[in-house]
Amino acid sequence: MNGHGTTITLDLGALLMLEENQIREKTERHTVRRYAEQMAGGAIFPPIRVTLTDPTDVTRGYTLVDGWHRVEATKENGGGSILAEVVVARAEEIPWLAVEANRAHGLQLKLTRVVRRGIFRAYVHAGKHRTGRGRKVKTASEMAQELNGIVSRRQLPSWMAADFPAIYRALNGNGLEEQDHGGPKGRDRDEECAKAALAALDEYEACMRAMTDNRKARKVLVAAAAQVLEVAASVTGKREWPKAGSVSSIDDF
Repeated sequence: MNGHGTTITLDLGALLMLEENQIREKTERHTVRRYAEQMAGGAIFPPIRVTLTDPTDVTRGYTLVDGWHRVEATKENGGGSILAEVVVARAEEIPWLAVEANRAHGLQLKLTRVVRRGIFRAYVHAGKHRTGRGRKVKTASEMAQELNGIVSRRQLPSWMAADFPAIYRALNGNGLEEQDHGGPKGRDRDEECAKAALAALDEYEACMRAMTDNRKARKVLVAAAAQVLEVAASVTGKREWPKAGSVSSIDDF
């Protein structure tokens, strides 16, 4: 990944804007209008950031990394092109690049539960949870420090276990806590998981309330219902716990 690249004048028609790459919950209309007014008045904004994801498609080959509000403001003013910095990055790195860009400049992120969890997932997908060039996983304390208030050291193992079970299993279950020495064990661990599960239910309800596409909402509902049935059967002893990843999740859509 290259954090700095060439600046070009990009045709907006060649720009691919994928919702899964936006770290915010939504684009704020009042910010778009404010930016549009400033642009119309002659204000110069920093270039947006894009990555060249399909060199063979010059009409749709660039994916937006950072600059959603600037793009929408340009469109609102009737503009057809925008200055863009082209960076080199893998697709899974894009959301984390957006996080870093928002930390450096632009509209401050509203750190809701959904946004915090999204930042954590972007961090891991980008491989930031590993140290050096090897495959060694950082401690929970190291990761929490780098995430800077997004998730605590005690909460991070629960998120890792829920969102990235393979990474968590590679650490022998309690590996994240053991590396930090003296982390929660036994009943404390159960209490931590219970709190994390309840918090996830709150997050689920908030997301369902925010969805406007009933088709997507129904898909999530079906996946949630299936997961509840699996968990209920496992908790009551009617069947063994399913292997991680065997039940559909929101990320599958």
